[in-house]
Amino acid sequence: MKVAVALGVVGLLLAGCDPTPGPAPLASASPTPAANLGLTQAGDLRTHLDLILGEQVMIVAKETVAAVNHSDEYAAYTALLTVNAADLTQLMRRAFGNTTATKISEAWGTQNSDLIDYAIGVVTHDDARSKTAMTNLTTKFVPQFSQLLSDASHLPLDPVTQLESQQVLEDKAFIDDYFANKVPAFYAGLHRAYAQSSRLGDALAVEVASRFPDKYPGDPSSHAVLVRVQANLMLQEHSYLTTMATSAAIAGRTAEKNVAQSMLSDRADAVSALFASSTGALSAPLVAQWTNEHSALFTYAAGDARANPDLTQKFVNEFASLAHVSKAYVLDHVNATLKVIDDQRAKNATAVANDDRSAATSIQPIGDSIQG
Repeated sequence: MKVAVALGVVGLLLAGCDPTPGPAPLASASPTPAANLGLTQAGDLRTHLDLILGEQVMIVAKETVAAVNHSDEYAAYTALLTVNAADLTQLMRRAFGNTTATKISEAWGTQNSDLIDYAIGVVTHDDARSKTAMTNLTTKFVPQFSQLLSDASHLPLDPVTQLESQQVLEDKAFIDDYFANKVPAFYAGLHRAYAQSSRLGDALAVEVASRFPDKYPGDPSSHAVLVRVQANLMLQEHSYLTTMATSAAIAGRTAEKNVAQSMLSDRADAVSALFASSTGALSAPLVAQWTNEHSALFTYAAGDARANPDLTQKFVNEFASLAHVSKAYVLDHVNATLKVIDDQRAKNATAVANDDRSAATSIQPIGDSIQG
């Protein structure tokens, strides 16, 4: 059993070194079980770890957008990295204890600082600062963090190092692309970086849950957990992309808004296919509901309050029915998203980042409802 688990984890690590593969294939739809088999403590670990790692990438992207556009939101999104890091530390503390978690937290904090310094150096044309930050990331953070994870989890060092090295390169790429006004490349690169982050999370969670079955009961590699993880990651990405698109629309960055909207539609297609696979329904009606939601959100962002009932009533009712999820969950997320748009319109820079995270967090119950 231990040999099988070890081989499976190494396979996850090696697969993660390829930055381009899409989601793992899903099994054909089957009757919905009475209980969601993905809602185990092992499933919690894998889901929450992947969400935290993916969220960090989205925050770095939003901080970069704010820096390039000289927005007052920059400070709020930079501070949000600390909140994200605290959640990661809490997960690591339960898995490995206080001493190791503290070391991992310190290394992670250094990475965040270096990513911020790199973005600032790029935006301010301070080549020395950006070069130093990237050197620190590649020659200090990556080996130190990889060694810490390898020692704590018993994952093989080389694949962990490759994954972290690739993550730094993906993060650098989308920062560079946004600064160079290569908006389509920025959003494509952001999606790659977001996907890359979960590859380490998957391998780490599977190894930890397998080593500590009393602490994390359940099978972290089961199909049910895979579906739960994919649903949560897709929905979190969709939430953050939504508020990136509305931010661009409100700020008058029309070209960026159009690219973000296109990426948003692409991700809605993907998550609709996942939902349909789980429920045995067709994905097209779900895609249509996402499209209606996007249109209404942009109408609301333009200042037309008449879009509110289209979102809080019509969309909530129809989407919840099609997706087989609670109306209360959908309404919570819609209201949380509208609050972010209100912040963006009011230029409430101090509140927008935390409200943005609340919106992304509010969608997690929907992801947890999807059964594999």
